[in-house]
This record gives sequence, structure tokens and C-alpha cells, in this order.
Amino acid sequence: MALPFIALAAVIGASVAHESTKSRYKDLEQLRHIAKENTDDLSVIKTPSDTYSSDTYVQPQPGSIVCCEVYNLFEHTGIWIDQDTIIELSNDGLVKAVSASRFLDERSGKNIFVACNARHQPIVLPGCERRALHSIFTYREYDVLENNCHRFTHYCLSGKDIKVSRFTRLNELLIDNVEQNIYWDKVKV
Repeated sequence: MALPFIALAAVIGASVAHESTKSRYKDLEQLRHIAKENTDDLSVIKTPSDTYSSDTYVQPQPGSIVCCEVYNLFEHTGIWIDQDTIIELSNDGLVKAVSASRFLDERSGKNIFVACNARHQPIVLPGCERRALHSIFTYREYDVLENNCHRFTHYCLSGKDIKVSRFTRLNELLIDNVEQNIYWDKVKV
């Protein structure tokens, strides 16, 4: 008899948590333009989320960092060139140029997100677009932890080929380069 009450409590708890997170994202969108950045405590303020993303869309610029979700657990990253071209490291080790729809095709995410500043402007680092374009059709020994899409994306951003295992680490390195908070905004595809 207690099982239905436990299930009901779990559903109510999940619903309250969902609404709370949704409300936090809405507040974040309203405050991001007026928030003063504390350069001592920079972070990813808005993470990519198919569940909680706003209706604000940003047009990436050539050389922007983009990502999509994979099973709501992981992110896949690449470099935006234009609507028909995102440079990515695929899991077979080949660096490819794919369309925005193909970037999402083999992943569970419904949206592409672009790394932006507080004013919804895509973050673009000098040389990123050039390094990404020069990498097309090259091969990298793919490894999910040692040599993945985040490592490739960081290489395009910085020109440095260092181990970047997780999306969180890629964001930390990006923050170090741009010295501002990061907001992952939705791209209209």
C-alpha cells in the first residue's frame, strides 16, 4: 500500500524540482544583462539544456564553439563555420565538416547551443576558424577520455593539443582564455 504513495511523492518532488530549475533559468535570463561580472569568480552561468533552454536564439559566428546534448548526460562539441558547416571530431577519429542537422543526427539532443557572453554574443577566439578548417579530413586516434571532441575543440580554440576529457574542463579553459562568464545559448537551426 505504501508503494503508490512513494511513487506519488517522487512524481511531486520531481515536478517541484523541474519548476524550480525552470524558474531559475528564467530569472537568469532576466538578470544576465545587468549582472556585474566578478572576474575573481568566473564560471559557466547557463549550461546547455534541452529541458530548460529559453526561447532566445543566437546566430553563431564563424569560429564559435557549439555543442549539443547526448542523452542528457554528455555534450558533443565542435566549431561553427556556417549553417552548413560545423567542424567536429567524430568517434571514428576523422575530423569532418557536417551540417547543423547532421551534427544533431546521431545524438539525442534536439538543439545546438553556442558559447556566448552575457550580451548573447558568441565567443570567437582568433585563429579558431582557421585551425578548424585546416583540420578537416585529418585523423586523430579517437579515445572517449584521452582524445575526444572536447580536446579537438580546445585545440581549435587555442592551438594547444592538451588532454581535455570533459566538457566541464573545456569550459574552464575557455573561461581562462576569455576571462568572462559563459552562457550556452540556443541556436536556431
